[in-house]
Amino acid sequence: MTVFLGYNVCMNKIVYQDKLLYPKILWQRPVHKYNATAGKVMVLAGSKNMSGAAMLACEAVFRSGTGILLLGFPESLSTIYKGVLPEAMTLELPESPGHTLAKKADTLILENAESCDVLIVGPGLSENAETIQLIWEVIFTVSKPVVLCADGIVAFTKGIEVMRSKEDETFMNEYLAKRHNELILVLNKGDAKKLAKALKIDIKLSSVEILAAKLDCTIVLTGEQTIIATNTGDTIITRLEGPEHVTDDSNSILTSIIGSFVAQNPGKHSEGIATAVYLHDLATKLASTSTGKKHILASDVIRYLGEAIKQAEEI
Repeated sequence: MTVFLGYNVCMNKIVYQDKLLYPKILWQRPVHKYNATAGKVMVLAGSKNMSGAAMLACEAVFRSGTGILLLGFPESLSTIYKGVLPEAMTLELPESPGHTLAKKADTLILENAESCDVLIVGPGLSENAETIQLIWEVIFTVSKPVVLCADGIVAFTKGIEVMRSKEDETFMNEYLAKRHNELILVLNKGDAKKLAKALKIDIKLSSVEILAAKLDCTIVLTGEQTIIATNTGDTIITRLEGPEHVTDDSNSILTSIIGSFVAQNPGKHSEGIATAVYLHDLATKLASTSTGKKHILASDVIRYLGEAIKQAEEI
């Protein structure tokens, strides 16, 4: 065990995932099952200028095998989502003057999240100050597992920045420890740098275990390889050769797949996260190989997700 800046980091093991580590996660999924037994996922996404992010996230959740989806969004977007997501359960939420989620949406969010297996927060929510405050409070109030990406990561990082500017290290550590849910952060390199800076942690990006230990969470760092770092010190590295560039929305797709597999695999969340990462990376590789594109869109990844699951099941 290594002591770093006042907290412990258990350096246990590093595993390289060049093939599916937990095939039973896929093999044991029954072909015919009731929707409720395939997990229930709640997604908080969308704002006036970023309504498409929510639709991509919902499609990725469904294509990953989730049985029930509840999409929470600013109420003025109801005509958009109810028109294109007939299968989704929709939850219209109070909004700010800028047509983003308002602080007073918290009660409805918390009430509905309790009936779900996992809460996904981030795609297209915006960086509106009121929305950031809402996200921060939801993270520390909801009891179910939370998967953060994109604007959810921005809100979490800004919350830490504000707290550190007003309080000392002891207060911050005690406040962070108040969170009793499972937290999964899906970060790109830029997100990781900003989060480390907010926490005043001087680390290299290869040492995401430090962030995971400090925040008592699981971190999924994307890039040339995808690194999963747990709060126990275990690390899984996945690297499947793919395109030179994938749009930023790809992290939202990965987050959606992770959320789906966490919901479908109670008691096996770590295995579900590793499986989700492998499938996302395989779908990205298949999209690049099949289309011949060096630069692909998040929608390309979703399109090849079914084929990735099929190939993985046959291993």
